Amino acid sequence: MPNRTRLPRGRYSFAMAFLLIAIMGVELVSRQVATPAVHYLAWSIMGVVALMAARQYGAREVYLLVVCAALTGYGLWSGRATTAGILGGLEQGAFLMAFILLLGLLHEAAATSPSVREVGAYLTRQPQGRRYYALNAGTSILTVLFNIGVVSFLVPLIQKGIERATPNDPLNPIRERRQVSALLRGFAWAVIWSPTAVAPLALMEMLPNVDRSLWIAYGGVLFVMIMVVGALEDKLRFRKVRAARKIVPPPLPVGALLRFLAACGWLMAMITVGVLLTGDTVVSGLIMACPAMLVGWIVVQNGVSPEGRATTRKRFGEILLDDLPSSAPLGVTLAASGFVGRVGAEILPSAELAAMLGMNNVPDFIILSALPIVLTLLSLLAFSPIMLAIFFGSFFSGLPELPTDPTLLALAISCGWSLSMTASPFATVVLLTQQVGDIPARRLTWGWNLGFSALTVATMVPFFWVLTQL
Repeated sequence: MPNRTRLPRGRYSFAMAFLLIAIMGVELVSRQVATPAVHYLAWSIMGVVALMAARQYGAREVYLLVVCAALTGYGLWSGRATTAGILGGLEQGAFLMAFILLLGLLHEAAATSPSVREVGAYLTRQPQGRRYYALNAGTSILTVLFNIGVVSFLVPLIQKGIERATPNDPLNPIRERRQVSALLRGFAWAVIWSPTAVAPLALMEMLPNVDRSLWIAYGGVLFVMIMVVGALEDKLRFRKVRAARKIVPPPLPVGALLRFLAACGWLMAMITVGVLLTGDTVVSGLIMACPAMLVGWIVVQNGVSPEGRATTRKRFGEILLDDLPSSAPLGVTLAASGFVGRVGAEILPSAELAAMLGMNNVPDFIILSALPIVLTLLSLLAFSPIMLAIFFGSFFSGLPELPTDPTLLALAISCGWSLSMTASPFATVVLLTQQVGDIPARRLTWGWNLGFSALTVATMVPFFWVLTQL
């Protein structure tokens, strides 16, 4: 969770750390002991966090909380929102707050890993012929553990690497555009296949009978197709650009790569064990694995010598007392987005709207191809992708009958999330890139990636058509 400012230690940070640890713990318990008392405790903690974190709020958090209040007021006044629906929104909000905080623990563990730094540096120093594929695929793989944190450390690495390799070269702005675009595209489209992506895991909580393994397989195939399309677009657009000298790539950091892959394998193994022991979903396995992964990875990084143990204690103190309290606004953002998406979908007359649009008479591949476009257009109104994903997930789950296969429906919604990250200047990853790399959001999306975004839409239509024929 890199997009934050550390708070000075004091009573506020200690209290906030306690509350955030508490909501993570209560949500972990609620996955196995789903009693009303546990849920009410989680909702109460979430409310206290939202009130206490007000001193850290920016315009985004205030806007979302105002929307929450307005939506609740309208729903109760009009009678469209039921008590069960509002409580469902609170449940979704508490889950997402805890989920993003638990997922952030993976980022904290990876942030100090020498192996991750070596792999990241290797990806940014590839020659032109394979640089796009290295950055695109490499970023998506790093996203499994780093989530959005991969952007905060790779973008500066790219910019510094370019200036170090070719100082004052007039082609450097083009190099920056090509490399940052490859990174953004890899991060954005990792959502459709990554086992730790927020969108799929949130959607699985709402849409019935989604086959996650099949979803990952379909998403992986589409990701490769879009990566190839993006590489061809990049090559065609800059076909006349020729560097004055050839870049010599560094040797592959085999040891660092193997250690990173071992960390990924260990995480997947813990998720699998959690699923088998509890009989629950991959979501439960992932959030249960995060705390153990944090502890294990940091201990392995620092060793068990007296100096290593001291470094480990210091690092845990930084994570729990500095980094975690500073992440409260992000937790509130996700909680509010989840609440708005869930309650907004209940207020909207789903069945009537579906009948009016004639969804049951529209070919499946048209619905699947249109969903990413609609979600992206709505994201241009500054609605967050997580809010829209939850809204559409709740909308379709409220229909008497789904208009198409639930796994394909979930994949299409996550494609909309991915598309919005290269087409909307309001996407969180775009705003973060603007912050850490000083690249204006509209330039990054509409200037650098609008053509690519249009090509991804053209790629998805035949892809969904083929899937609906299987």
